[in-house]
Amino acid sequence: MIRRTSKSSLFDLHDPALKISSNHDLSNKTSMKMSAVAAIHAEVDSPFALKKVLRAVKQEEVPTFILGGGKNTLFATSYFDGVVITMGRNFAARELHSENTIRVGAALQLPTLIKFAHECGLMGLEFLTMVPGTVGGALACNAGAGGEGLCDFVERVWVMARDGMIYSCGKDDFTYEYRHSSLRDFVIMEVELKLRPLNVQEAERKADEFRAKKTNQPYHIPSSGCIFKNPTDPKTGLSVSAGKLIDDCDLKNYSIRSAQVSQGHANFIVNNGNSSGEDFLALISLVRDIVQHRTGIEMELEVQIVGGPLNGVVLA
Repeated sequence: MIRRTSKSSLFDLHDPALKISSNHDLSNKTSMKMSAVAAIHAEVDSPFALKKVLRAVKQEEVPTFILGGGKNTLFATSYFDGVVITMGRNFAARELHSENTIRVGAALQLPTLIKFAHECGLMGLEFLTMVPGTVGGALACNAGAGGEGLCDFVERVWVMARDGMIYSCGKDDFTYEYRHSSLRDFVIMEVELKLRPLNVQEAERKADEFRAKKTNQPYHIPSSGCIFKNPTDPKTGLSVSAGKLIDDCDLKNYSIRSAQVSQGHANFIVNNGNSSGEDFLALISLVRDIVQHRTGIEMELEVQIVGGPLNGVVLA
């Protein structure tokens, strides 16, 4: 069924670097593999094409979401009545910019980023080993591990505002913290990262350490990674493991339809079938409420919810 958004003037845009489709299946565009459809999908492969799309959706005032690698994204409903924008191959370019910096596109996959840095004789991003996704998505949420985040290494980043204007931002021009960056308010196009000279043995040792820490995480089953951020215990002021809190509440293996709290890592919710966003939101809401009721600790989402609020989920 084609809904109102598919009548958008986006279909009147003609650009070789732009692909527009209606009623687009999103199940293969997120790591959760959930059942979801976008009214319109726009794949852009140049800044000019991106500007065209952003200005069109701004004029029409339709819901719009920029989808990166889809590794930390959950669509709230099975039908997103808006525009989903993804970045094409031209946004995955990379180059050695100077002796200690590389310049890469937002669509570049993180494993390729680490490999490219090593090929350039540079290191520092090994903490991203086993972290899936794209550079743009990782910058938007300041992805990381072991106390480090990708935003720590930014020298300069190029973004486009929702009105189509392009800005070049230095590290002091945006803010970031644990699993959040103000860059998420823009469309990230390209970034320059400052690294340090490669020590092969040290890089391999660090990568192995991060691999070992991830052995209990269910990467072989569709999921969106960690659902909740590690919260702070209001009584002690110390950070506590979200996974441990959920496990201590005996919620491992709890499921709603095919959405299930992972047996291997309680902060993962996996898709064991053809679950929709509604199923995942219902389970996320239930887990959060039970943990808060039993421990007094409120957990904040790490996964990004698109297209609807978390509160008020209806179990139907």
